[in-house]
Amino acid sequence: MLFLLLLCMGLLCGCESLVNDLDQDKLPKVEAKLAVSCYISPQTPRFEAIITESQPLFGPANYNPVFVENAEVILADDVSQVRLIFDDSLKHYAADSSAFKIVAGKTYTLTVNDGKRIVKAKCTVPFNAVKVMDLNIEKAWAGYGTDSLASFRFSWEDVKGQSNFYAVRGAYTLEETVPRFYPETGDITPFRYTYRYDMYSYYRAVYNDINLDGIKFNAPAHVIYSIPRRIISYLDKKGVERTLDNDPRLRDVRVEVMCIDEHYYKFKRSLENNDDNPFVEPTLVYTNIEGGLGIFASFNAVGKTVNP
Repeated sequence: MLFLLLLCMGLLCGCESLVNDLDQDKLPKVEAKLAVSCYISPQTPRFEAIITESQPLFGPANYNPVFVENAEVILADDVSQVRLIFDDSLKHYAADSSAFKIVAGKTYTLTVNDGKRIVKAKCTVPFNAVKVMDLNIEKAWAGYGTDSLASFRFSWEDVKGQSNFYAVRGAYTLEETVPRFYPETGDITPFRYTYRYDMYSYYRAVYNDINLDGIKFNAPAHVIYSIPRRIISYLDKKGVERTLDNDPRLRDVRVEVMCIDEHYYKFKRSLENNDDNPFVEPTLVYTNIEGGLGIFASFNAVGKTVNP
């Protein structure tokens, strides 16, 4: 028995660590790169580009974005160009689209130069636009009290004859009147609140018509809780009891389907594949930025607005 214990101790002492620390000079040298995020469309009123700097894999980590504020950002076609100016309050570069028109079917180049690094990318705005779409809103009892639900169902027909990529986005407005307190004066008076909410933010982001030419696409149903109608009692500044009708309204329901370019599609799909799933291998995020990271892409959007 003693012999076995001594033998085990000898074997354990002879084992070397499987984990070794590498010297910093043996690690690969990775320089920070410019990271670009810019989308253009004939329908957007202004151009916007976010320029940040990547963080090397080895070294101290900072989880806040490192904005590049001194870059020259140029958007150009074959004959003209516009410079995007940095907006310090919004931390992005911008220019009004009245000075430079985006046309479906044309190719555009984005160039970013911060004095140390130059990156560029190209994209072609999709010529196609969806012509047939449908938006339905169905209301139903929520199952208790007077509460109700509203379900938005959106569909569109694929543009036939060529490959297409799509993305869907939407928004709606909820309104209601409630008492509002003004601390400066002590008054309590009715106030009309307006809330604008996005749709489809957490659903499948993009679609394609590979082997599906001409079919009808259906976006996931988006269900919301409708504000119930009620009479609200409150005391005004003088202590007098008052009542009001909150008069809830659902309005300006707008859904857009965007014909997106292939860069847009590949970038969004690569983001979907990087969802921290522990059972899949990590994949690289797609980029079309030469010499950098990020995305420069385009889309051609049409939409439908309903006031139920």
